[in-house]
Amino acid sequence: MNKKVEVSYNPQLGYLKTIFTHNFDFLTGVLGYTDRGDGVEVEAGTYRNKTAKVIIRPVSAAAYRFQMYPYGKEPAAANEVFSMEQTVPYQVEETEEYLSVRTLRMEIRIKKLPWEVSTYLDGRLLTKEQIRDSNVDNMCKYLPIGFDCDEEGKVIRVRESMYMYSDEAFYGFGEKFTEFNKRGQKIHCWQKDALSTNTEDSYKNHPYFMSSRGYSVLVNSYTRMTFDMGCGSNVTYGMEVDDSSLDYILFADRDYKDLLADYVNMTGSIPMIPRWAFGLWMSKCVYKDQEEVVQVVKRAKEEEIAIDVINLDAWQASEDSGAWVWDRKRFPDPEGMITFLLENRIHLCLWIYPYIGEESEYFRLAGEKGWLVKDGNGNPLTFYATAAADRKVGCFDFTNPGFREWYVPRVKEVIGMGIGAVKTDFSEAVPENAVYYDGSNGLQGHNKLTYLYAKTIYEAMKEVKEPLGERPMLWGRSGYAGSHTIPAAWAGDSSTHLNNHACILQGGLSIALSGVAYWGFDMGGFYNTDHEGYECVPEEEEYIRSTQFGFFSSLSRCHGKTPREPWNFAPETRNIFSYYNQLRHRLAPYLYSAAWQASLESVPMMRPLLLEFQGDRNVRNIGHEYMLGDSLLVAPVFDQDEFSVYLPEGTWADFFTGRQIEGGRWISLQPALDQIPVYIRPNTIVPMLASDDCRGLEEPYKDLTVCMNLKDRLSCTFYDDGYKGHFTAELRNGCLRITTGMPVKEIILYGVETVEEASCNGLPVTCIKKDEYTHLLHL
Repeated sequence: MNKKVEVSYNPQLGYLKTIFTHNFDFLTGVLGYTDRGDGVEVEAGTYRNKTAKVIIRPVSAAAYRFQMYPYGKEPAAANEVFSMEQTVPYQVEETEEYLSVRTLRMEIRIKKLPWEVSTYLDGRLLTKEQIRDSNVDNMCKYLPIGFDCDEEGKVIRVRESMYMYSDEAFYGFGEKFTEFNKRGQKIHCWQKDALSTNTEDSYKNHPYFMSSRGYSVLVNSYTRMTFDMGCGSNVTYGMEVDDSSLDYILFADRDYKDLLADYVNMTGSIPMIPRWAFGLWMSKCVYKDQEEVVQVVKRAKEEEIAIDVINLDAWQASEDSGAWVWDRKRFPDPEGMITFLLENRIHLCLWIYPYIGEESEYFRLAGEKGWLVKDGNGNPLTFYATAAADRKVGCFDFTNPGFREWYVPRVKEVIGMGIGAVKTDFSEAVPENAVYYDGSNGLQGHNKLTYLYAKTIYEAMKEVKEPLGERPMLWGRSGYAGSHTIPAAWAGDSSTHLNNHACILQGGLSIALSGVAYWGFDMGGFYNTDHEGYECVPEEEEYIRSTQFGFFSSLSRCHGKTPREPWNFAPETRNIFSYYNQLRHRLAPYLYSAAWQASLESVPMMRPLLLEFQGDRNVRNIGHEYMLGDSLLVAPVFDQDEFSVYLPEGTWADFFTGRQIEGGRWISLQPALDQIPVYIRPNTIVPMLASDDCRGLEEPYKDLTVCMNLKDRLSCTFYDDGYKGHFTAELRNGCLRITTGMPVKEIILYGVETVEEASCNGLPVTCIKKDEYTHLLHL
């Protein structure tokens, strides 16, 4: 307890002053509590002599749900994302100063006066609320946990204020294109058609973040919210929700991977996606008709460019887009086109959006049935889907079960034609004055719509695909907390310029730490505007650097307002693209195994370095390189004048040459235009297809080539459909011993000067010195 001291500068008034003049209130102390059996209900007093109800419910040994209801009033309809009704055993203890709720690993300690909640994990303080962020005049400059009211006394906003440690860093919040470490930033959780990928505006805001101290927070609401992560004050971070109650879950685990897995596992598992999804997706805005699609396929075969997916943006008439009906004028025989594509081992992805034009007959139908989002007067709400749109649209109301009864069969009918994936675009533009069927107002339903839109389509796809033994896949621009259960995601409308692609990567790594396992972006960039406002093609370097980065992402799709097929570029560019496309297909076994690992272990395919090297404080702010799976460190080249790569401790191997490089330091490079720095982690393997097999995306993998960076010993796991294989290797005194159940044909061994004797599964193997850095073993 701090000792009170009289001073001459300020009078001691005996009550808390603040810099604020609006109608605020905040919790001041504990008045009483009840152990409900499923948690502890606390009655709290407030600054304005009111009361609030706080419920603390342990939902696991290392996570709890915190709910605050101003004036003790619980809303008639909760706007929660996850019910989180499960509980675990806990104990309640009371002392003169504290009320404590304990589980096997965690203690939630509530100070009685003044109100302050602290969270302990395994006996160590993890985080706590902020109760005294004041200025020199003894005036509170950041309000503690509480709420704001309007002039009539109605609660319009709730907040939580947390103590921010001097070295604390924050990550996640969905696909945020700002600096990777979000400390010092103000984050808005409100889905927008961002129209670019280089600002704080985002298509996929998630109300979930992770702290470097080993905890994460999910604000369990769809309602618009703001996170001030040390922007307003560098000793406090805050969470504000434009609603009448506060609901969040705090997850605690010192290990970042386990922390992320706890969140994912408690909110829904990560489904596996189709094998062919890890090939090349080809798209343009737009392929105008069926003949153009056929010509793209034929040209790709001539150029020996393996394409696995083609995306169609404009397969519907413009006025009926969103209604799931083919434009038979431009696509007279979609059934024949789909058959043609599948015969060429190409899957079709169809674009969709949740709006419908005013002039469409489906707008009139949906309006009459009450299936459109409404305005405050009960009429269909119309708006412009984009800033440059010249016609208004309405939005289908995905909270309306009657609408879904009509909509889902339409989805299933089209998917049943043999569609491989659906690209869900838009959904972020519904205005704030909207009213939804389920009673949500415009602030409560805006983010919810983006999630339900994708969820409705994905579940309809499951009903079609699963009886056929196939996996559904959705390629979503927008999303919310829980979108990790609806794979996958792409980054929206990106510029072709190189520094923009650095922003894209930070968005990809941020959404990875929000639980989304599969992610990609528009290779080549979606748009490129010159100084006169004309659309123009990417420069050769922009296209090359973007596609190199894209081929080493979890998903690889070319897309743009101008053509993105490689034959539209210079011969050198075309050759570089072809090389990395072939390499991408050769890496399919490794990528597919990493995807299975994501699904089974709740770890993203693209991982910030801090997720793999948590103990290395050098990686806490690195957002321009990443791990792709367990083994590959990727450092894309953007526009750096002086290019440097940080390698964590250990002996790394250059993926392309096998050259050994000692880590624990920054290294300087000058990558040529056809090079992207990629390194194999010490004591790991990279299973690949043989060099003469660049497809192999339809069936389980066999006759693998394994690249191995061996220092002393390794133990790795390889996944395939229904298969979990092991691979162990040990090198001692020149003797190499390998044990594996994987279908390995050859091994490329990096990092070993001499191998005097080698064996695999007890049988002798000849080890041949291939070059300065590598040996070759044929099995």
